[in-house]
Amino acid sequence: MEQLTHTSEASVTVAGKRKGNVKVALNSNQVKSLQAGVHADAGGLYLVVRKSGDRVWAFRFTDLEGKRAQMEFAKAGDRDSPSGDALTLSSAREKARDYKVALKREGIDPRVKKRATGQGSKTFKEFAEEQYPVWCQGLSEEELKQWQRSIRDVPSLHDKKLQEITTEHVLEALKAIWTLKPVTASRTRQRIERLMDAAKALRLRTGENPAAWRGNLKHLLPSPRKLNRKKGHRSAPYTKMPQMMTGLRYDAGNAARCTEVGILTVSRSQEIRLMEWTELDFEARTWMVPAEKMKIKGELEPKPHLVPLSDQAIEIIQSMPRTDKYVFPSDHAEQHQPFRANALVGAIERTAVKSTMHGCRTSFRNWGADNKEHNFRREVLEFCLSHRVGDEAELSYWDSEMIQRRRDALQAWADFIKPRKNTSGEQPPESKRQRLKLVA
Repeated sequence: MEQLTHTSEASVTVAGKRKGNVKVALNSNQVKSLQAGVHADAGGLYLVVRKSGDRVWAFRFTDLEGKRAQMEFAKAGDRDSPSGDALTLSSAREKARDYKVALKREGIDPRVKKRATGQGSKTFKEFAEEQYPVWCQGLSEEELKQWQRSIRDVPSLHDKKLQEITTEHVLEALKAIWTLKPVTASRTRQRIERLMDAAKALRLRTGENPAAWRGNLKHLLPSPRKLNRKKGHRSAPYTKMPQMMTGLRYDAGNAARCTEVGILTVSRSQEIRLMEWTELDFEARTWMVPAEKMKIKGELEPKPHLVPLSDQAIEIIQSMPRTDKYVFPSDHAEQHQPFRANALVGAIERTAVKSTMHGCRTSFRNWGADNKEHNFRREVLEFCLSHRVGDEAELSYWDSEMIQRRRDALQAWADFIKPRKNTSGEQPPESKRQRLKLVA
């Protein structure tokens, strides 16, 4: 139906009479009776009557490049068709008005808007399930699962057509989870925004992105950072970390072993749960965390992160049976797959020490800051947590991994929370021996 021509006003027939300088628009009878030609209505709307008798509506406009153009967008009919292929005079005027507003206010070419309207019958869920599996190729299985959870979290958008989704729809979908789980909700919003951008790039919708944060949802929803800061990550005083590690040692499950190594390496939950045997180098005593599993503060694009392994961490890892790719597979799932995050939280709760995996990273940072024996540099501690410090100029000259310094810090941390076993047979100094109370 879409037809583009460059026209001259001489080819236009004005159907109505004039009253002074005012042109009278078309009426419904003229739409049916006018002879072959191009007949003007108003607001850029024209009725094109072909010699064959076919009657179609066209919209004439000046495009973004300053060229005159004509676009046919529907047949002329006695009633509107459900698909929009046939429109009455009043509906055609409304459609032409929409094209004109979109062109002047939003800078959207009517041809693009028409194409998006015609193809925009695809629903949000249909489009999402086409797109995100492709985006997740080459990434971890956890990334795919997170996309699936994000789509499940916004059921009110599932049956909405791409073209009809507005900021109000996105706002309604996010409000249900925004204050309950702000970090997850923020990531869900980012994924919706990416899907809407893709839909626009594929010309399946037009207009501004309804899930955009700046200049849009930022003014309608509280900051997820502030919400998360109020809730906070529960962390234990570092003086209680040896007690936590003792409790984990007596827990026989794989989740406890995963949690132990996560605390010893001060890694994030996702990083340690997805640890694979191929990422480990026992000779070099290191663990290379791939970029797709990382979230490094201070970097726009994640990079691989090399983690020095303490003696205690290596001992636990080597005690795990090598059954498949994951070092710490779930011992509750039928298939070989990693634990979910709440499994590690549960392992910590069973030690009777109140904390989260992220809170254990806070405990490490506080211990390092208070430690007088080693006097660790701030940069070393932050690098252990996979944070980058310094401004852009400083970071551009700083590409050292500080492996040995970080190894010393993580080994000292491991010796503090999980002292190495004494295999030499020597008695510890008197000052180090544990004094037991006599019970009468």
